[in-house]
Amino acid sequence: MLQVLPLSAYAATDLVELETGRWCGRVERADPGHGVTGWVLNVDAPEAPTELELTVGDDALVLGASGLPHPPSDLRLGRATGAAFRFGPEVFARLARLSPRRAAMRVGVRVAGTDVRLMPPGGRDPSVAELVAAWRGGVLAAMSPQGGEDTRGERMLRRLAGLRAEALALCDRPLRPLSDNDIGQIDAVHVGAEGQVWFVGWMKRGADTDFAAVVADREKLPAGGAVFRYERPDLNSTCVGVVGLLDTGWQPPPVLRDGFVYLGRGAQFHLRYGPHTRVLRTDAFTAAFAQARPLAVGGHAEGLAAVLHSGGGWAAGNAAAAGIAAEGGIDKLLMAPGFGCFAEGWAVSPAKRVETFQMRLGDCVLTADEASTSFRPRADLAAVFGGGGTTARAGFSTVLQGALPLDAGGAPLLRVVHDDGTGAVLRVEPKTLRRLDPVADGEELLALFPAIRHEPFWEAFLAAQGRELRRARRAPAVLRAEPCRTLVVLRLPGETGNLNLVFDRLARHLPELAPGTGLCVVADQGRGRAEALMRFEELRARTPAPLSLLAVPHGHDVLSELPFVLDRLGPERFVHVGRGVVLVAAGWRAAAASLERRGHGLDRFEILDDAGRPDRVDGAYGAACFGWSTPAFLDHAAGAPVLTRGLLGDSGLPVSPGDRRHAACALRVERAAASRLADMIDADLLAGRAREAA
Repeated sequence: MLQVLPLSAYAATDLVELETGRWCGRVERADPGHGVTGWVLNVDAPEAPTELELTVGDDALVLGASGLPHPPSDLRLGRATGAAFRFGPEVFARLARLSPRRAAMRVGVRVAGTDVRLMPPGGRDPSVAELVAAWRGGVLAAMSPQGGEDTRGERMLRRLAGLRAEALALCDRPLRPLSDNDIGQIDAVHVGAEGQVWFVGWMKRGADTDFAAVVADREKLPAGGAVFRYERPDLNSTCVGVVGLLDTGWQPPPVLRDGFVYLGRGAQFHLRYGPHTRVLRTDAFTAAFAQARPLAVGGHAEGLAAVLHSGGGWAAGNAAAAGIAAEGGIDKLLMAPGFGCFAEGWAVSPAKRVETFQMRLGDCVLTADEASTSFRPRADLAAVFGGGGTTARAGFSTVLQGALPLDAGGAPLLRVVHDDGTGAVLRVEPKTLRRLDPVADGEELLALFPAIRHEPFWEAFLAAQGRELRRARRAPAVLRAEPCRTLVVLRLPGETGNLNLVFDRLARHLPELAPGTGLCVVADQGRGRAEALMRFEELRARTPAPLSLLAVPHGHDVLSELPFVLDRLGPERFVHVGRGVVLVAAGWRAAAASLERRGHGLDRFEILDDAGRPDRVDGAYGAACFGWSTPAFLDHAAGAPVLTRGLLGDSGLPVSPGDRRHAACALRVERAAASRLADMIDADLLAGRAREAA
């Protein structure tokens, strides 16, 4: 435990306080970058150096001495004392090499050969652990990239913000658009990033290129503005074309009314805008900017180009308008609502290094997870952009994370962010964006992220998939429903041949069940739907048993929809036969026994493969074929996750001593669609790995 020494153990911290003893002094600083510094004086010989020890506990670690200039002591005594001392930064590395058992020991400075210590900063000797932690933090901070100087665009935005603040005082003045003070006109406006309004027009020569302004549009709004000038042949010699930016809260309506932007000293001058002023789309404005910029003859052309090219805007084509060569494209874009997008593409910026990516979908901005972003060479681009470093890391795969809503729409915009913070905004073909299907698109996603289960984003992706699967769960469409006391729920296979096999077995074995036992057939919207309807009607005409026909919009098992089925038909017990599973004669007898069983015990039916052996691929005793009571299953289903293909293995069905197993009850004639990604998602959902906070 850290000990605090009494004040009597320390030397006096000032000559004025010296009452007894021969030394005074103190430790002024203990910093990994500068070392341990302070001052000490021998009262009997102020000009003589004092030998010191840097101690750990009671043991000396480093020897040193005073002798460095200390102006405060020199001024106090009127002569040079050499009272300052310094133990260099290397002592922190020596402290870090000490054994862990010394971590709690105190570190101090002691006069050599005595028990007199110098008062530490804060009045308490720091521990070895505290100093080592500070040293490690300093080492890592030195290795980390330091923030660079402000970019030209940042300086311009800061200047505009200052001018906008100055304009607050102008809003209190009475403003009149006197004809003698008309200095120009705004022909077009474009709403950029938040608080930015770009404009194109003309002004009289000699007008300020940056200014505090007031926008008069039914109310007075302060603004800071800057322009660059360029020659326009359609104007007389007293006027020049301008492209400018206003930092303001003004939001131009789609159709502008007559209004004014007051500027200049005391806001005495004004620019006109009105119904003639067009509201430009992004591509039209960037084209106008790119056309005017090479002709600039004064003003803030470079600064405004830097703002347009900065990472804060989403103007597509901003890089070209600012004179920066940057190209790229998205080859694959898979959207996962509630999580973000998985992207594969390429980006080339010969003059700048590509650092990371952002994407905008509608009003949702997604940010690339740099820990999960990878780059690779794109030799196919060398013919266009040349070889070497330009294309050495042109290809990329990344995950763009954000709270992507289900209804996110609009053409995606990709921002390629450079190492200096600037960004090039590129359009993405809307048809490139696809909704991720974990089953159908699983191999595509695993090609981008082969170790996806170990990626930092996996937990968040898993939680989003769990939410999306629960959201997508719907009650089956009811084509015919007949309530019953006991029920067999049979999910039809997808292939027509297997579907006919199932109905043939039903026609043969359904009469063997107890009177009143119902059958619920669940079809899907695949190519076998019409065949299922016809065979169902044929079966209904041949049996008095209560028959029900439901339909689901997917081609997977219906274990997650089973609670809706049971609620609609109201059985006390049921037998579930999954997709691609056909009961044999022994299975129908076991099903009849399970339906007549009392209590809430679980019956498991063994499924055989096409070779007559217990199915080892999807599980012999799984959730694809079982019998249970309705209350017990509903209690289980309340906390069970929804899976991508309806079920996986036993889907978490409970195991209890009262369970019964029935051997050789069914054949598997059709398997679920193979998907490694779906297997991973379902297995981890069943294991409870998904976290809403991920």
